Amino acid sequence: MKASISCKFFCLLLTVVMVCTLLPITALAAGPSGSIERVGITHDNGVLKNAVSVDLKNVNFESSVQVQLYRDETLLTTATLNTDKLGAGSYSYLTCCIATETADEYWALTPWTPKDDVVPNKVVLFVDGSKMDTMEFTLDAAEWKALPGTVLPSSNVTNGTASNNDKLDNVPQTGDTSNLALWIAMLFVSGGAAIGTTVVSRKKKYNR
Repeated sequence: MKASISCKFFCLLLTVVMVCTLLPITALAAGPSGSIERVGITHDNGVLKNAVSVDLKNVNFESSVQVQLYRDETLLTTATLNTDKLGAGSYSYLTCCIATETADEYWALTPWTPKDDVVPNKVVLFVDGSKMDTMEFTLDAAEWKALPGTVLPSSNVTNGTASNNDKLDNVPQTGDTSNLALWIAMLFVSGGAAIGTTVVSRKKKYNR
């Protein structure tokens, strides 16, 4: 009889210990989590694609996943997971696609203009509104410049006025474009006095 009671007591004690041990693990798994594993420019069989990929690991979320892309301290764009395409839950691996051209259907982007001379170097991960991880990285500047969707450096045009050193008329062109519009303000000077300003609109596509 005593042996039977002792066995039952031991089993009950073991159950209590297991429950107490598993509760923190269950609570941890239920909370938002995630980390950034790597960042790079996407390739397909050696060919550059039009996006920066951010590989995420152990992502657990209930409402949202966001990845912010930076150049130093300047926010370039924010990618938000489309939960209609990928529902809430736990994912061992998740890739955020930040496109430089047409946005990926799984990741909506805030409006941005990828520029040749503004190479991203930092991403920040938010899960359910909480900051989870930050990673600084280095992209190949030549590959970034070659990505479809990036535009000429902003230093070429400032407030709609081109530098006198810009030889825009001599830049090779290929066909008609609708992606790039340069406004060149030309100031005509006669006898040392400004006599007027003419603004010319041009659309060009530049070979790189």
